Order: sequence, then structure tokens, then C-alpha cells
Amino acid sequence: MDQAHTRFPLPVLVGILAVGAFTTAVNVTLLSPLLPHIAADFSLSDAAAGQLGTLTAIFAALTAIVLTPFIDRYSRRILLQIEAVLLCLATLLSVVAPTFTVLAVSRALAGIGGAIIFGVCLATAGDLFTDPRRRNQAIGIIGTAATLGTILGLPVLTLVADVTSWRWAIAVVVPLTVILFAGAFGLPRRAATPPGTARRSWLGGYRMVFANPTTVALLAMMVTLAATWFAWLLYFGAFAGTVAGVGAGLLAVLFLVGGGAEIIGNNLGPLLLQRFPARPLALITVLVAGLNLVAIGTIPTESWILFPFMVIGSLTSVLLFVFICILQLDSLPEGRGAVMALQSAGFEVGGALGLSGFGLALVLTGAYPAALRLVGVVTLLILAPITYYACRPTPARELDPAPVTP
Repeated sequence: MDQAHTRFPLPVLVGILAVGAFTTAVNVTLLSPLLPHIAADFSLSDAAAGQLGTLTAIFAALTAIVLTPFIDRYSRRILLQIEAVLLCLATLLSVVAPTFTVLAVSRALAGIGGAIIFGVCLATAGDLFTDPRRRNQAIGIIGTAATLGTILGLPVLTLVADVTSWRWAIAVVVPLTVILFAGAFGLPRRAATPPGTARRSWLGGYRMVFANPTTVALLAMMVTLAATWFAWLLYFGAFAGTVAGVGAGLLAVLFLVGGGAEIIGNNLGPLLLQRFPARPLALITVLVAGLNLVAIGTIPTESWILFPFMVIGSLTSVLLFVFICILQLDSLPEGRGAVMALQSAGFEVGGALGLSGFGLALVLTGAYPAALRLVGVVTLLILAPITYYACRPTPARELDPAPVTP
């Protein structure tokens, strides 16, 4: 896109999109350090309070699926601003919720409000840059912002909750939504879609996506990746404490190291795709990820071994995520918004499947190492074949974006 077609310089627009990714990450993860406070306030168990996260994920996935046909028919600016307003209102309702029922409703609304922010940010990056290298760099920056939302957001939320209350901690999301809403005014009024792209019926939006075999395969790859990623990451703390006897301090360091590996992966992924073919690159990454999981579930687990496991697991997971995002944007340029919305839904669905599947594996095997080995086997036997098909070479599509007016 020509710089003259935007109100703000492109680096500023990428910064606005990064704010959207940061906000999404904080909204998705904010319950993690706040559950004990919420449970105590409403006299509930941690397990019962934890269903708030499930509600958020379910409503986010459903919203992304329902909105898929409309993402490319309306302005990215308007979509981001509507989402920002909904998320802001939902957050304010969470802050003042007098009962747990009201809080549950507010977190469901937060799922709706944050459902497509990250996907729209990625699609907008595809609109703004006609040069694939600059677009992929922007994707790396947006992904880094999402990682920082977890690395920086969770400690801040924990501190605010300890000093004040969980309500003020949740309120941290409000100024982020205000910044996103205001910054979105600098984005183009409409999506930069190739000429000749006609408005489609509601069902036509789904047909457009599911008629493309590569896009569908990449969506399946994202669901499977999310399942394996969530499975090992969200149970990592319990595994480290139960099997390796890791305390809270060392566990925090491990997560910090993992976050650093994710930041590296977000920015390394685009560079690797510029230099190497996608299929062998992604397959090698899947192979390393799977073997890493099998190894940690097989060799005797000492605390120091958890550091290379965390680095390799975080790095390979984020690399695969970045590869999928970039390949998705290239797979269906005329429907990149719809594709990114379904990808967001797929990530939520995959995460839910991974958590439930790992829990079942833990019940059946009775041991974390055996469950982790199973996740590694799933990565090698299921994710690898999907990756082989999804990342096959396809003819390059020439894009000539229509002018975009601010």
C-alpha cells in the first residue's frame, strides 16, 4: 500500500496493531493470576472460578466463526473499534460485578469483544504491505506484542491484585482498549482486497474459505498445533512441581525464559521463510517439537533439564504459529480477514481439545511423563502429515490491491 493512502506512517500503524495483539493477550490470560482472589471473594473453589476462562474461550470461538463471512466486507477500522468498545464495556462490567453470575456474563462478553482482534490485526498487516518481507516483519512485531502481553501483563496484574484487588487488576484492560479504539482511526476505511472481489452471501464467505484446500489444511494445522501447545504449556507448572520438585521462583524463571524464546521465534520465523522453503522448514520444526516432548517424558527429569525443554518447546511452537499465519495470508488474499477469523476460532478450539485431551491422558496413564510422551507422539504422527500437505508449494498469486482510502 502506498504511504499516501494512510493517515499515519506505516510504523505507527504497525504499533497500533501491536497494541491490539497486546490487549488480546492480556484479556485471554488475565484470569491466571487472579483466580485465587476471585474464588476467595465469591467463596468458590479455584476449579469453579476457572470456568470463567472456559466461558471466555467458548464465546470467543463462536463469535469468530459467526463473524467469518463479514470480516472482509466491512472496514478493519470499524471492526477493531467495535471489538475495542465491547471489550471495554465487558471489562468494566467485570470490575463492578456484584455476583459471580454477573462476572461470568462479563467474561463471556469479553470473549465476544476480544474474539477477532488478533485475527483482524494480522489481516490488516496483510492489507497494509504489498511487499511480503515487510508484511512478514510486521507479523513478527504483532506476534511479539502478544507474547509481551503475557510476559509483562501477568506480573503487572499479579502486583495490582496484591496491592489493591482483582477488580482493579482486570481494569488494566480498559486503557488498552481506549488506546486501540483511538489508534484505529489511523487505519484505512476498508480492506485492501484484490479488484473484482464481490460481496458474498453469508454462507458464501464460508464456501470461499473451505473451497481452498491449502487454507483448510493450514486451519487443521493450527488446530492441531494449538492442541499440542496448550496441552504441554498449561500443564507445565504442575509437571515441573510434581515430577522435578520445582518451586514457584524457579518456575517463574522458566516461564520468563520461555517468553524470551517466543519473542525470538516471532521475529525469526519471517526471516526463515524468506530464505528456506516452507515445507522442509515446518517439517523440521514439527520433528524437533515432537522429539522434545517425547524426550522430556522419557529421560529422568531434573530441574535443569526443564530449561532446554522450555526453550525448544516455546521456540518451535511459536515458529510454527508464525509460519501458519504467513502462509494463511498468502493462501487466500481476497479473504484474508475471514481466514484469520477462522484461524482465531481454530486456535481456541484446538486449545480446548488439547487441555481436555491431556487431562484424559493424565487420568489414563496416571503420570505426567507418559502424558507428555503421548503429546509428542501426536505431534509426530498427526501434526507432521498435516504440515507436509499444508505447506506444499503452490503457485504464487499476483496481487494488485485496490486503492484504499483513509
